[in-house]
Amino acid sequence: MSEKELPLTGLRVIDLTQVFAGPTCTRILADLGADVIRFESPNRLDVTRSLITADNDGKDHYWARSAYFTVRNASKREMVLDLAKEEAREIFRTLVAGADVVAESFTPRVMENFGLGYADLAKLKPDLIMISLSGFGQSGPMRDFAGYGMGLEPASGISSITGYPGGPPIRSGLSFTDPYSGFIGAGAILTALRYRRRTGKGQYIDLSEQEAAIPIMAAALLAYQMNGRPGERNGNRSAWAAPQGCYRCAGPDRWCVISCTSDAEFARLAQATGHPEWLDDARFATMRGRFEHHDALDAALTEWTSQRDHYEVMHTLQGAGVKAAAVLDGKEVLCDPHLRARGHFDIIDQPLLGRRPVQRHLAAKFRRFEPKARAHAPLLGEHNAEILRELGYPEDDIVRLKDEGVIAETPNLPVPPQLIAMALKLPYDRYIEAGILQAIEPDYREQLGIASDGATT
Repeated sequence: MSEKELPLTGLRVIDLTQVFAGPTCTRILADLGADVIRFESPNRLDVTRSLITADNDGKDHYWARSAYFTVRNASKREMVLDLAKEEAREIFRTLVAGADVVAESFTPRVMENFGLGYADLAKLKPDLIMISLSGFGQSGPMRDFAGYGMGLEPASGISSITGYPGGPPIRSGLSFTDPYSGFIGAGAILTALRYRRRTGKGQYIDLSEQEAAIPIMAAALLAYQMNGRPGERNGNRSAWAAPQGCYRCAGPDRWCVISCTSDAEFARLAQATGHPEWLDDARFATMRGRFEHHDALDAALTEWTSQRDHYEVMHTLQGAGVKAAAVLDGKEVLCDPHLRARGHFDIIDQPLLGRRPVQRHLAAKFRRFEPKARAHAPLLGEHNAEILRELGYPEDDIVRLKDEGVIAETPNLPVPPQLIAMALKLPYDRYIEAGILQAIEPDYREQLGIASDGATT
């Protein structure tokens, strides 16, 4: 498939987002063919560039070794501009004049303080689409509050129904509101592009990550409206299924989720597990009985699952028409034969790291085009000169801009990069021993079939 066949080919996106939500949004656009140019400041890098990574072995260029950054920013180009300098802002304005979309995730007023707010940029490009992704939106009494996923989950109400009965709220393991807001942001931009095609008008999009997640709370909100009770924490159980839970399987930290929503399904479960006597047990004969005796049913079911591999449990029950899914860890997801057959991971050659698997952000399969990672995540300022040449800057000016610190390819930090890289080399052995981290198997790339002779430079 030619890159020209992608639906967003010819669209230019200016990306000032960082961390998770915004980069997820723009990664989707990039995989759909948009020319996404991300920006960083030499004085303040995207913090995910230096997150914990097993590939950080104390070498320099620590800011190019984070898998977190690599996954979110594949398919993009990058400039490093010091927007505190007027000439850098002028370069930015020139790019915006030829762009279609600007995405930013600063706290409110940052872009206005640079003179680069929507009102300013729309003068350069009247049909510009601009999206601001922030924790609490651009208006309201909490507009200036900083927001991260770990705080926005409880702020949206999700944490109030996540946990076990009688226990405290529990957050998810991945700051769920971040990627979810990224998906919502991509959809909002595509909607605005459609509106522009119909009307010729640009658009400003104010996306509150708190508000983006609130619709997930629909059932809990409705329950409060109807009966005045807050949502309840049910752990792995459900008000509509019994048995339902996460059951221990053979092996260390191996589990399988099982759910039965009807008498017929429970009958199939009993037969598949070799326990037809459960059907004659008065406690389990009806859905109500199974709810009332859920603990006893869980104990009986665990006795069966704990003797079997979690994949075996899943395939046995699914083969009998019972809803079941093995709980997969990171390695199992990477090596999963079903995901491999569907091509969910793209293999990219990441400079300094070598070949790496990168999961697709737009999981939908299209018959006529393929939204996949088209290039590696950019090195710091990798495309400075390339983009300036596209704007018509002569080579002498490009050299001068670098000498004057308007553009950069290394961080402008008070501490030498080598010292920062060494500080980031954390005591992995102790963390593994404490169970904070899992060890990476030395041959994991061979297991994935992506071994190479060494990292590119």
